[in-house]
Amino acid sequence: MVVTRKNILRIHGTLLILIGLAASINATIGARFNLGTYNFLFSNKVAYIGLLQAYLLAVLTGIVLWFGSQKKNRKKWNRIGCLFHIFILIVYAQYWEFFITLPEGEITRNAGFTFHISFFALEFWAGFLKK
Repeated sequence: MVVTRKNILRIHGTLLILIGLAASINATIGARFNLGTYNFLFSNKVAYIGLLQAYLLAVLTGIVLWFGSQKKNRKKWNRIGCLFHIFILIVYAQYWEFFITLPEGEITRNAGFTFHISFFALEFWAGFLKK
């Protein structure tokens, strides 16, 4: 179970780092050049700044989880990973219908929700349930 918790943290951390960086770059391209799925950010710089901050915080969380995977008590680090997804799932619940107003919003919403609920369940299992 110790190795499983370590692997979950490393996979989760790596995905957060990579997806956070890729989404930051994608949002920046949309905000600066009016291109891509985030082209609506070109006319809304405040939304871009908030989104960029959120993605960079995801990168930071990924780094924290990666370093947490090297610690002795990994269970508490899995709890942090679980909590990360709780907050995102709350936003999905509050703005479920809003996502479909965005370009390719329904696909993005459904894929994002599936990703976050899956990692929430995995991290909940690794962080809160006994061996």
